[in-house]
Amino acid sequence: MAGAAEDARALFRAGVCAALEAWPALQIAVENGFGGVHSQEKAKWLGGAVEDYFMRNADLELDEVEDFLGELLTNEFDTVVEDGSLPQVTATNDGAATDGVCPQPEPSDPDAQTIKEEDIVEDGWTIVRRKK
Repeated sequence: MAGAAEDARALFRAGVCAALEAWPALQIAVENGFGGVHSQEKAKWLGGAVEDYFMRNADLELDEVEDFLGELLTNEFDTVVEDGSLPQVTATNDGAATDGVCPQPEPSDPDAQTIKEEDIVEDGWTIVRRKK
């Protein structure tokens, strides 16, 4: 069974990399060195970062993935995508994840993600406690 999960992850990564390689905004940023002298390496790293983001977060919404990709391009390439391609690339990557190509993580402890009433203080802030 582990082989099937590894195959699915490799297939998902290949799809992510293909979508990113076909994205004109990213290619322009790389070709023009918007990410500095290591633009090529950053572009390769970006595929792994997107894959990890999907693996670590279950039930992602399109706007969450879009925000993540936008932040990566802004932070790593000083590029703000305004050509409308960001939602298209996001939908391509999310489509692969929702089609079952990307195995979604299962929460390890359902109680760990539950916010208890005593953790919310009067001003509305939530107290985050270290796991034991």
